[in-house]
This record gives sequence, C-alpha cells and structure tokens, in this order.
Amino acid sequence: MYHISTIFFFFSGASTKRQPGVDKAAKWLAMATLIVNISLVTVKAAAAYLSGSLSIISSLVDSTVDITSGLVIWLTARAIKKRDPYMYPRGRTRLEPLALIIVSVIMGVASVQMVVQSLESVLRQTVDPHVDLISLFIMVTTVLVKFILMLLCRKFDDPSINVLAQDHRNDCISNIVALLCAWAASKFWIYLDPIGAIIVSVYIAITWYFTGKEHLAMLSGKSAAPEFINRIVKVCVEHDERIDFIDTVYVYHFGTRFLVEVHIVLDKNMTLQKAHDISEALQTNIESLDEVERAFVHCDYEYSHMPADEHKVV
Repeated sequence: MYHISTIFFFFSGASTKRQPGVDKAAKWLAMATLIVNISLVTVKAAAAYLSGSLSIISSLVDSTVDITSGLVIWLTARAIKKRDPYMYPRGRTRLEPLALIIVSVIMGVASVQMVVQSLESVLRQTVDPHVDLISLFIMVTTVLVKFILMLLCRKFDDPSINVLAQDHRNDCISNIVALLCAWAASKFWIYLDPIGAIIVSVYIAITWYFTGKEHLAMLSGKSAAPEFINRIVKVCVEHDERIDFIDTVYVYHFGTRFLVEVHIVLDKNMTLQKAHDISEALQTNIESLDEVERAFVHCDYEYSHMPADEHKVV
C-alpha cells in the first residue's frame, strides 16, 4: 500500500529539509511507484479474468486501493491549495484526514465484501481457479517489479523513501501470498485460493482500520507526542531571556499538523510594545516548524492561576 503521508507530500508540493539529490530521488521514486501501481491494476485485472482466482482478485483490490487513495489525496491536495479567505479563513487542511477516513471505510467495506465472497464460494463449492502461464507470469512480474523498487528505495536514508521501501516490501508479501495460494489451489487443493483471498483481504482491512483510526484521532484533537511537546518547550525557553516563566503549553492535532497554545509570563512593568514583540517573534519561531500549522502565544504577568480560570473547559 502506498503510504498516505508520502502521497500527500508529493501531491501537495509540501517541503521538507532534505538534500537536493535526495529530494529529486524521492520525487522520482514516488512517481515511479504511482506509474507502477496504475500499470499493475491493468495487468492484474487481466490475470484475475484469465485465472478466476479469488486470491489474485484480492490482490487486484489491493492495487486498486493504492490508486484510489492516491487519487483522493491528489484531489484533496488541490482543494487545500485553493484557499478561500472568506469561507475558510484558516485553510482546509482538515480535508486530508477527513478524506482518508472516508477512504478507510470504503476500503474496509470492500475487503469485508471480498471475504464474504470467498466464504460463499467455499460454501457453494464454486471455487475453480485455473492459473495459466500468462497469469503466473503477470503475478511473478508484479513481485519482481515491487522487489526492485524496494531495493532502490533502500539505497536512500530518508524517512519518506524508507516508507516507500516498507510499502513495496508489504506489497511483495501480499502478492507472493496471492500467487502461491492461487497456484497451489490449481495444483493441489482448490480451497487454498479462497484462503489466500481472505488473508490478503484481512490484511487490507486491518491496514485501513489503523489508517482511519490514526486520522480520526488527528481530527479529534489528539495531543502531540511528549518528545514534540518538549521540543516546543525548548523553543520557548531559549527564545528570549526576558521571558520569566513558561506557564502553559498545549500541543494538539489540528488535522495532520499541530496547533500550539503557549502562555508565557513577562515582567508586569514591561511595556505593551515589548511584550507584543516578544510574543509575536515566539509565535513566528514556533510556526516555522514544519509540523506546526498555527501557534498562539498569550502573555501574562503571573502564573498562580489555573488554566481553567482563563478558558472554559470543553
């Protein structure tokens, strides 16, 4: 499965701090993966038609999932880039996790339907796979192409490319399972074919379940990891020596990125101009982090109050 964050990165034109050569290789590998996935849908459809194998059909569903998720992310990225400051004054970045939750539900239903179809074929005794040389060649070629892409990706030490390598490895495993079950069913025991289809379908369903769960948590405002919160605190502490205390720091998801709320304590005799300049500069520093979408810095002159005294608890 083509990893979601990687798809979004390349289709949205987002930027990360990486060497130019690595960035070029990453974009090339992402585009090569997309082209390969589109090609695999076509050839797997032919293999599924020729063989009638449920395992190969489930592998076709897996490839279709890749293309569908890529298309949804591409459309979502285009919608996010078309900003309307009146209708959406802070952008529409929450569209990404929302779209992926919808895709997760659709793909989960498709996988469950594939499992049901496999079980029905067993109960009705309609299992009849016939894997010929053409179908075998298509599936073997699929595994080889994915394996080569995995080796190419592993040559680069980059998080996004490493994700691609992991996805190609997973595709190799799922395609090998589908191939072996389809071939063994036609040679030894026909019920290995629906068993293989169920294994691949359950794998797809579980993968998309965790994808949907992850993005649902993002939409719900899940807190950032302690390591990233500590990073924000470090930025605040090192920002300006005139900051007396860091009162409160909230870092939570605002879609795929984070919204940061910081309360700092300054000298109560400081002028409004100085307090404004310090807090605005801190806000700019925090928002310069790639993971942060928006930051709010609140100035105070004491820290003895509780956070609930300033805002309602929701």
